[in-house]
Amino acid sequence: MLKGIQSVEDAVLAADAAAVALANHGGRQLDDAPALLELVAPVVDRVGDRVEVICDGGVRRGSDVIRAVALGARACMIARPYLYTLAVGGERGVDLVLRWFDEGIRRNLALLGCPQIEVLSPDFVEWRQS
Repeated sequence: MLKGIQSVEDAVLAADAAAVALANHGGRQLDDAPALLELVAPVVDRVGDRVEVICDGGVRRGSDVIRAVALGARACMIARPYLYTLAVGGERGVDLVLRWFDEGIRRNLALLGCPQIEVLSPDFVEWRQS
């Protein structure tokens, strides 16, 4: 897996890998790094038939997972929530954050009227106009 993909062009160059992880490093490295969710659909459209697309960064709740998967991501990484709860609460903290993500995903699927995560599509995402 190649991590840190920030553009469609980078994804094309990395498409021989088993997976690409879209990551803007939380915007910490470059203030104007692209928003992760804005990259998902264009990258999946371009290379999704050749490589797994995974989101890494900015995933803090179940609704974030729902949006990323609806736009075509295969999975989401949750390193920061996992590590923070591990540091503070140990195994119980990790159990709590995993339960929180699970409940958030299930609740949001129900609120969307979507029977299962595999049914999600870009039609479930509405972009705000600025």
